Amino acid sequence: MPRSVNSVASRARRKKVMKQAKG
Repeated sequence: MPRSVNSVASRARRKKVMKQAKG
């Protein structure tokens, strides 16, 4: 379960960073 949560959190964080970087 922790692994799944970590994956989701990492994906969300990455998506947020990508959006911010794009503008």
